Amino acid sequence: MAQDPTDITALASEVADSSFDDKRLSARLKLLVERLAKDPSSSLPRAFNSAELEAAYRFFSNPRVTPEDILASHISATRSRCEARGDYLVVHDSTTFSYRFDGERKGLGRIQPSNANSSQVLFAHASLALAADGTRQPLGIAAFKTWTRGSKPTGVERKRWEEQFRVASAQLNGIRNAIHLADREADSYEMFHDLLKDGHRFVVRCQFNRHLEASSGFTKLQDQLASLSSTAEREVPLSRRKPRRTEIYRKIHPAREMRMATLSVAAASVALLKPKRSRAQSTTQAINVVRVWEANPPQNAAPTEWLLYTSEPIETPEQQLAVVDYYRARWTIEEYFKAIKTGCDFEKRQLQDFEALTNLLATFAPIAYRLLLLRTEVARAPDEPATTILSTDQLDVLRDRGRLKLPAQPTVRDAYLAIAALGGHIKYSGNPGWLTLARGYEKLELLVEGWVAAKLQPSSDQG
Repeated sequence: MAQDPTDITALASEVADSSFDDKRLSARLKLLVERLAKDPSSSLPRAFNSAELEAAYRFFSNPRVTPEDILASHISATRSRCEARGDYLVVHDSTTFSYRFDGERKGLGRIQPSNANSSQVLFAHASLALAADGTRQPLGIAAFKTWTRGSKPTGVERKRWEEQFRVASAQLNGIRNAIHLADREADSYEMFHDLLKDGHRFVVRCQFNRHLEASSGFTKLQDQLASLSSTAEREVPLSRRKPRRTEIYRKIHPAREMRMATLSVAAASVALLKPKRSRAQSTTQAINVVRVWEANPPQNAAPTEWLLYTSEPIETPEQQLAVVDYYRARWTIEEYFKAIKTGCDFEKRQLQDFEALTNLLATFAPIAYRLLLLRTEVARAPDEPATTILSTDQLDVLRDRGRLKLPAQPTVRDAYLAIAALGGHIKYSGNPGWLTLARGYEKLELLVEGWVAAKLQPSSDQG
């Protein structure tokens, strides 16, 4: 099993290790990961020669190949990394991959199923394991699901949250140690009841102002939590948020500038009343809730506020702050989706049916994890030696062919900026984007191939 997924060869071996009973398919998958990871944003015709390209198309369209098979070995490696951590986080979210409305990709749905002029789409739900020690270090994919939207609702989208919580816990053997994180779309009375009954752990943002049991003295959840005094504070950076296109999303996610915010924290155990349309057997559900709010926001700035349902203990300020910090790690999944969409340029892929596209997406899933891991290492340990993420050959190439001069003992951040510079990044223009990083890694890998080949050539003075 691979120990260093930042290395492309190691990642390819990890992904292809016993993925298929047919060893030829495993060998093909290994080659695909090796080539695609070297230049994740490259088109397939550019990444492979003509014979390899034909073999790649056959692989992605092979009925014996499924996303589950492609990801099985990587998920096993993720489980090993998680088991070494004790408690860990699993952050969940869904995303949409859109293609031209006039496309004819077989098996894809529409954003608006009844409108033939809306974009063709496929949906994916990713479950990404992270370290729970505050570093948010990515540990790998825990579960992955894809689907399309037909003309009639199937219940897949509503049920996917609990389903993926359970699948991820099972695949990581982690019911006791996995702490699942999800945004407000996962707010479900039935899910909370069933997960708590079975011992699963979670932090999920509240969407609905639910009714409470009458004995609490309050009829609504928000009223009870608004009555609580702050027990702790946490200063956190809030990222810039661009204005959303639609009114409903502008209301849910108002635009804001980057700033530091002082958040107040309070918590309570409450008894939720079963919603009228709920099929749950229990009439009430006891659950812990943490309120996080910005008591003194800047003038003209929308205050930040979260209500977080959790299975975790909340008796002390330290426990409440731990819940807040767990939930703050949820934003890592958004960076992961950017790695797939921008770093791997997935929405520009030209495969023509749902099965081939989802197989390609599953192949890119660990590659995007690697991109995210490399980027995260800069924030986690910027002053660590660069040798923790790059090989000796890679560092030698950066010294000899890079645009930025490396110091004698380069750090992780030094190497990160040098790679980004190969992709066109300017040192003082902020952190590099996913496309710039992908291009930088591509150029580095090409230079390393030439560098290694040159070293293997016999010198001219040898007989």
